[in-house]
Amino acid sequence: MKVAADELETPNLFVLIGAGPSLNYCDAELAHLSSRGAHFLLSDSVAAAVLRRFKPKAATVFTVELRRHAYLSRIDSSAVYDVVTYKASHARNLRFTAPRTVSRFKLLGEAGEEAELYSPGTVLGTMFSFAVTALPAATGEIHLFGADFSYIDNQVYSRYIGPHMPPFHRLASQEKWQLEMAFKKSSAAILRGGHAIRTSYELAESRKNISGFAAKLPATITVFDYSPIGLDTAAVHKVVPAALSANN
Repeated sequence: MKVAADELETPNLFVLIGAGPSLNYCDAELAHLSSRGAHFLLSDSVAAAVLRRFKPKAATVFTVELRRHAYLSRIDSSAVYDVVTYKASHARNLRFTAPRTVSRFKLLGEAGEEAELYSPGTVLGTMFSFAVTALPAATGEIHLFGADFSYIDNQVYSRYIGPHMPPFHRLASQEKWQLEMAFKKSSAAILRGGHAIRTSYELAESRKNISGFAAKLPATITVFDYSPIGLDTAAVHKVVPAALSANN
């Protein structure tokens, strides 16, 4: 499953895209990285809209669902991308109308011949592990987007979760029911501005684990994080998106 360096226009440049609300403010940065020939690694939930908008020349969509892959069915058949899925994913849910390369991974310590990836509890961590493995000679750049690990009260996922969804008010509550169902909420963190953060123990632990993973990377790998919360380690370069800088 390792990416061959000669298959990519810029083999040492990866963009990792999660579904956090901060992704909404990163259009300029994503467009610039796409123009540089970056390889986009995408959570399946935002893949349809991101591929449609930015059209990266190289993209890999990650899914960890076992039986249902509804997000994959939303992606336009003309989009250019491969798929990486957990080894137990059901094959009948991975059928496409256009030729796709589908690779499977296993978690650290699991039996099997699949490629072994580290996963701290979220698909973002799996993408991070993949990117580190794929960088030629462990040298290059990794850019993290939508790595929020939390959601402000009443705020929905990134608007990129829908392939044809236009920008909408960030305090809309379209998917609040889904968050209520998916996570057992707790006030694990408070933003500097005083806003309560609704998150789960699992998300908080995942942030800590991925931060630890990033802190141990060699100095030849530079990690940029565009999320207001993001990773908690001095090894990661925090970047404020231009759209947010303009509002401050």
